[in-house]
Amino acid sequence: MSTSETTTMTAPNPAAARIPKKTVKDFKFIKEIGSGSYSTVFLAIESGTNRELAIKAVSKELVTRTKKISQVFREKDILALLTDCSYAVKLYCTFQDERTLYFGLTYCPNGDLLQYITDAGHLEEEVVRFYAAEIIEALEQLHNRHIVHRDLKPENILLTDDMHIQLTDFGSGVIMDNNDSPPQSNGTKNVDEEKKPIKRTNSFVGTAQFVAPEILKRGAIHVGSDLWSLGCIIYQMTTGKHLFRGYHEYDIYNAVARVSYKLPDDFPPLITDLVQNLVRLEPSERLGSAETGGMEKLKSHAFFSQFSYDTKWGTLLNQRSPLETKVKLSSRPKLSNDELETMSSGFDDRVEARLIGLRMASDAPNGIDAIVTGSSNISLSNETSSLHETDNQSTLSDQSSTKSMYNSPSSNSSFNNNAPVIARRLQMPDHALSLSEQASKNVYHKFVQNNLIIKQGILDKKKGLFAKRRMFLITEGPAIFYVDPDAMELKGTISWTADLRIEQKDMKTFLIHVPGRTYYLTDPDQDANTWCKSLISIHYRYYNTDPNRKLSTTTSYSSSSSSSSAMQTIVPVTEL
Repeated sequence: MSTSETTTMTAPNPAAARIPKKTVKDFKFIKEIGSGSYSTVFLAIESGTNRELAIKAVSKELVTRTKKISQVFREKDILALLTDCSYAVKLYCTFQDERTLYFGLTYCPNGDLLQYITDAGHLEEEVVRFYAAEIIEALEQLHNRHIVHRDLKPENILLTDDMHIQLTDFGSGVIMDNNDSPPQSNGTKNVDEEKKPIKRTNSFVGTAQFVAPEILKRGAIHVGSDLWSLGCIIYQMTTGKHLFRGYHEYDIYNAVARVSYKLPDDFPPLITDLVQNLVRLEPSERLGSAETGGMEKLKSHAFFSQFSYDTKWGTLLNQRSPLETKVKLSSRPKLSNDELETMSSGFDDRVEARLIGLRMASDAPNGIDAIVTGSSNISLSNETSSLHETDNQSTLSDQSSTKSMYNSPSSNSSFNNNAPVIARRLQMPDHALSLSEQASKNVYHKFVQNNLIIKQGILDKKKGLFAKRRMFLITEGPAIFYVDPDAMELKGTISWTADLRIEQKDMKTFLIHVPGRTYYLTDPDQDANTWCKSLISIHYRYYNTDPNRKLSTTTSYSSSSSSSSAMQTIVPVTEL
């Protein structure tokens, strides 16, 4: 890292100087509520005030390896500029230790907008109108502060207690030069200013289904990039589907670059007109840009004043959200005062173990949340599986079912760590019910040898020069199956033994190493970190060993002292 880059990263920001200083010991970490390519977000409670915060923990090792240091500091600078923005999460504090950078942010207990779109299939027109209006007001506040988000999507739109939006994840955002005038709400510009885009070029950021063409082509930065994303979000809220689709990510990018999309024949006419005026090739032609009349022109679109409904601009936060009376997908756990009092502050190995266990349980199907919590009514059985036959079947009946998954394996244990354990099943009272529900609702059940699926998702599996899209299924056992989702054919399994290793390469790519073979996998959603953490948790549950002990650490909190000391020379240990 150059001296100039270090200077830029650590340069004081006047707004940031007002943010109070904290340490990890000031908080009790309750549960994991989200994760990204190089960070994990936890619900935490401040010990002195009992205030709830979302603590974003960023791995220094991972951001250095993926060359995202400047992105992390840019996000912090943007958040510092948004402390008075009513539609963005607030940055309350920042702190760090040897391995991790921490951001204390607004906690939004009701999840993100995508969860509600997915849960409902699509949103009613009244709901689409309300949230589209709030997003417009949010973008207006950002753009007036010279900020372009550049990664606007439903996952980055959080919902507060009263179901109003808060924008988050500004790691891809940019702060426009101070001598560039922000868009005016009435579409006017300074007298002495020529109509020209900012000369700096885009870095390649964003999510395939929402990224604007100019970002894809690394063109000039323009506020219209967020307007493009708005059009894609409105379409997804209305239909439950992505506006741009394709078999591969490459196909999606091609469609975006050519603005190639088709609206359904029965798509509402006013929303059709709105989407078509937002999703245009040239940023300056998108409704809401300064060149088209600014945000006031976008607000005056007929969709926001249809018939008797008139969007009450400027007072949306005082209005009742149309989703407020519906079922909320809250991430806030129910904790008694006694539980909170006995919970230790800070973040050490013991706290991390508890949080990983809670996260793995939440990833699992309903009814098996005790898989990693040490519940007394759950254990592992030794039923023989048709997938693998072994002469060294495990004998675990003498082990206490309350033993923590994080305890070191006993030297007297009769379990052979080198033998496949695919036959080991999760045992709980409703195991049969869970399997029955999976068999009736999950089309991939027929491929997993009647095992419970713990995690599933689409990955691109590379072999030679080509990659093929596969549905990966991680089941009890543990076992990994992968299926061709188009032909609905089982294409193979990955043998899981104690020798299995996980290695994360970047935000999209990770490797699974098994004796004699390496599987090269890419997550189209750029969330390789979540896959790696899930695989690590499951491996630890069955083997009590770290699947990365011979490779680069992929978790957000490395225990390697050597990497920690090396990190201090790369990321200065100063207040964020």
